[in-house]
Amino acid sequence: MFSMFREHCEFCKHVQDSNNTNARSEDELPSSSEFVNPCKKEELISQLVFDSVEDAEKFYIAYAKAEGFDVRRRSVQKKGPTIKNRVWVCTREGFREKKEEARNMLRESKPLTRSGCKATFRVTRDWNSGKYMVSRFLNNHNHELHVYPKSYLSPPDKALLSLMTKTGIKPSLVMHYLDQIAGGAGKLSFKKKTAYNWLNKLRAERIREGDIHTVINKLKESKQKDDRFFYKYCVDEEDTLTRLFWCDGSSRAEYEAFGDVLVFDSTYKTNRYLYPLVIFSGVNNHGSTCIFAACFLQDETTESYQWVLQTFLEAMGGKIPESVLTDQDAAMRSALVSEFVGSRHRICSWHLCRNVRKNIKKSSFCNEFCSLVDRKCSIEEFELSWANTVEKHNLSNNKWVLDTYEIRERWAEAYFREQFMCMMTTTQRAESVNALIKLSVEHKMTITDFLDHYERTLQRLRSDFIEMQKKSEMDDHDVRESPLKCLEEHAISIYTLKIFYMVRKEIRDEQGVVGENRIGEAGGNQTFFYRENKETGVSINKVIVGEGISKFQCDCFKLESEGIPCRHIISTLKYYGMKKFPESMLKRRWLKDPGRELRKKFPDPIPIANSEQQRFGKLNAECLVLSVVSSQTEPGYSNSLRRVRDVVDTAKDELMMHSRCGSVPSENNVNDDNDSCDNVIQDPPITKMKKVCDPVRNKTRGATKFKKQKCGICGVPGHKSTTCQLKKQPTWEGEKKYKGHNAKTSSVSKQQINPEIPFHQVNNPQFPVNFNMPDSIVEGVLNMQPNNSVLPLFSHTDHPMVPGAFTTLLWQQQAGAASGSVAHSFPDFPIPPPS
Repeated sequence: MFSMFREHCEFCKHVQDSNNTNARSEDELPSSSEFVNPCKKEELISQLVFDSVEDAEKFYIAYAKAEGFDVRRRSVQKKGPTIKNRVWVCTREGFREKKEEARNMLRESKPLTRSGCKATFRVTRDWNSGKYMVSRFLNNHNHELHVYPKSYLSPPDKALLSLMTKTGIKPSLVMHYLDQIAGGAGKLSFKKKTAYNWLNKLRAERIREGDIHTVINKLKESKQKDDRFFYKYCVDEEDTLTRLFWCDGSSRAEYEAFGDVLVFDSTYKTNRYLYPLVIFSGVNNHGSTCIFAACFLQDETTESYQWVLQTFLEAMGGKIPESVLTDQDAAMRSALVSEFVGSRHRICSWHLCRNVRKNIKKSSFCNEFCSLVDRKCSIEEFELSWANTVEKHNLSNNKWVLDTYEIRERWAEAYFREQFMCMMTTTQRAESVNALIKLSVEHKMTITDFLDHYERTLQRLRSDFIEMQKKSEMDDHDVRESPLKCLEEHAISIYTLKIFYMVRKEIRDEQGVVGENRIGEAGGNQTFFYRENKETGVSINKVIVGEGISKFQCDCFKLESEGIPCRHIISTLKYYGMKKFPESMLKRRWLKDPGRELRKKFPDPIPIANSEQQRFGKLNAECLVLSVVSSQTEPGYSNSLRRVRDVVDTAKDELMMHSRCGSVPSENNVNDDNDSCDNVIQDPPITKMKKVCDPVRNKTRGATKFKKQKCGICGVPGHKSTTCQLKKQPTWEGEKKYKGHNAKTSSVSKQQINPEIPFHQVNNPQFPVNFNMPDSIVEGVLNMQPNNSVLPLFSHTDHPMVPGAFTTLLWQQQAGAASGSVAHSFPDFPIPPPS
């Protein structure tokens, strides 16, 4: 047995410990020079017994690394499925086979590494015990042995590589960072290639059951950790994923609070299948972007978008938003009309201004059009300005202008003055989210990796939200002295900071508003008229006060469209001496209360982080403090290093005991309650399910534009030169293959081309020859008149000319030039030199 020789061979002990714990570097493995008697070492190795072939292979690989050579498998013998014996040799065993070098070398040959080394390690099965005994061990190397100090990737290095690459940092930048924390360049215990290979292996191992299968299992895990987590997917007849929708509990809670205005947009090149990513986003009470849900689609048809919207309503409890902002996608529009009944649809003004510049090549009209899109005016003023602009530029009959005017109620600001849009006129927030998501995403990314990146994006957005909410809830905000200080104090107490700054601006600008008149109406309503001097001129605004000084309406419609009181209403409040804003004037989604409730329900931006991640984060923070403090002095460094090593050895022993007995360490072992992880959620096991197949690469409008292969003869895409209809080749004896054409593939008979005909007679229009080409090209060739003062470059006996659609007549000019006219130009058809 292998364990029998531990006490005799210290090297074997180190090798076995390395195989069991995978936590020792090659620098810790003793070299062969540590053994007093090398012959004794070979004798002990020859007596080893292994439980399996794999154990023997691990031992010999570790031994080879310590000695300074590499190993490869040479042969194996089996009896049925059972291995009888296995042989490993040095990689420099034997010699390279001499092969005939190709005439045209595409790349340089690899350097010679084989030297006929005789080092061998063979194990044979003992049929009585079922063990594998060393039957042959030769350690005779005829080459220099090298030590490989930079080939071991330790578990801490793996953890840092995995953690940093998951955040979107490129592996090359991670390597630079690890160089610095290791003490400088060249201090790492592994090579870059080793790290890249391990990362690739980690990605492949993660989705070994299939990318989509892994994603569905991950969503199931999230569902078990978060009761409000929602996901839904569809597959086709071949169990291939076609649609995938998901959102977590925090996103659903955010939609309940801020789902009155929805931004609905799609983006591309976020995954290897080129499935469009649909993102539902909105605006929270701090004016920042929040994400409600996401979905992958195979296509962008109306049916697909209807499924998305139906699933979205199912996840959000049937709540339909008041307004939806999208681009000019017709499929989106059709789905919104059928599913979001009663919701107001608005087209992104940025996309509209981009489209006008593509369709109308008049910069002056484009500038006036973009100005008219965002102009805050009445509908009558808009109609008049539109008519004048179109007539001015003579575009009354332009189809794009007419079609755009037909849908003016979906893009003109004049039609949205009384509609609350969260101060948005474009899908810029969705584009910002797309840019944030794509920041570390490549088009070859798996959906499994993308889901992790999406969760990290949500964590950053929610972390910013929690920080802004905490800042808004602080009571140390001071209000400047002003005539309307009471209103400012009330605003800072109820609004979030960003909205308060907007309200404060209106309060300050109220000083430029002058009251012109006040009219009392029947029913107790009061009408106030205000004059305001602006850069564009003097404006007159009207404020109507009703229902016992509780309802205010201004014809600038700022309160209705943006949810904050305008300067004209504030001037009216000053007239009545009110020190607080009435309840009817407050838009709840801009107040602190919704954010306070959300922060209470979801205090952590990572609500479903696993326990290991939480423990790692806490320990890493403490170890970082220890590293910074202890590295300042030499005694502190030595003392801390010794203690850390003791702690690491103790942790390894506890981990080994835990892995053997399968018990979780007791929480009573933790001395400080502050060091324990709060809200630790145990990871549930992955449940078995019907496998969902990975989709093939999709070709949508977001797919890469691949160039179509063109024929080498006619230049038309869709076929190759071997199947081209214009391919005509002669069939004379001794013809050699040229450009994929030969006598067997030629469609021109021997009767058409006679090698005995002189070359000048072949090209003479007086000599009847069947060219077998289109009539138009034949006419062009027959119109050529040869000049007697020119001679052929080659005679027909050397290179018979091939009359065809793409034949070039090669002439050597001696005096004068060839006369005649050519109806068509022919591309050069190179002729090989005479043999």
